[in-house]
Amino acid sequence: MKYFVCADIHGFYDEWQYALKEQGFDINNPKHKIIVCGDLFDRGHQPKEIIDFILSHKNKFILIRGNHEDLMQEMIDRNFNLRHDLLNGTAYTILDLYPDWQITEFNLKKIAKITRLQEVLDLCIDYFETKKYIFVHGWIPTKENTKEYDKNWRNASKKKWEDARWQNPVVMFKNKVFEPNKTIVCGHWHCSALWHAQNPELYEEFGPKENFTPFVTKDIIALDTCTAYTKKVNVLVIDDIKILNQNKINSNHRQIEKVKNLEK
Repeated sequence: MKYFVCADIHGFYDEWQYALKEQGFDINNPKHKIIVCGDLFDRGHQPKEIIDFILSHKNKFILIRGNHEDLMQEMIDRNFNLRHDLLNGTAYTILDLYPDWQITEFNLKKIAKITRLQEVLDLCIDYFETKKYIFVHGWIPTKENTKEYDKNWRNASKKKWEDARWQNPVVMFKNKVFEPNKTIVCGHWHCSALWHAQNPELYEEFGPKENFTPFVTKDIIALDTCTAYTKKVNVLVIDDIKILNQNKINSNHRQIEKVKNLEK
């Protein structure tokens, strides 16, 4: 099975489709599946296209819940938007799906059902795990109020999973909060921050030396391209044994060496 892994699409359907096509995804190939490590909506303006694509091919998808899925569900359940729903783009996703919602219909639960948004939210899970990989949004849950590894993270409470979706992978990387003998694949925080944290002299978060290609080590693979800024989506093709391919990896020889080491 080939998993086409991505994260933080944030409403940019066209850019997502371009990246999937570039990596050879075939919707008709039974051995091809897509894993999205959270944050499907709330930046770009194509939520309808994303919903239609997912629900037309539900058997192709493994959807990991992101903090933006939590924000959306909270707003729907609350039935009104707050200031942070505007700042995070959550309310604007509803406007893209249902432009007259504030004028003709204020029942967000009904709108979520009509637009099939709720169906997509209900498909989301906290994490997905294979023999070699753990797929999450921010990170796995840690010990209470700490940045320390918790061996019982799989049994974490709903609240701890919600908190984990806001965890900064850069902080987890610096504190070496890893799962033994597995690679954590995540989104949530732009790859360039991890490249900068690993080598601040060679990379910067934003600017001439920014690097939004996937950040790959034996312990972590980070995928968030800061799509609203770059207008790009990273798609990484992996199976349960080794990394098979990587978006634009030939542009970074050091990254190629990391992948080769993982394949051994």
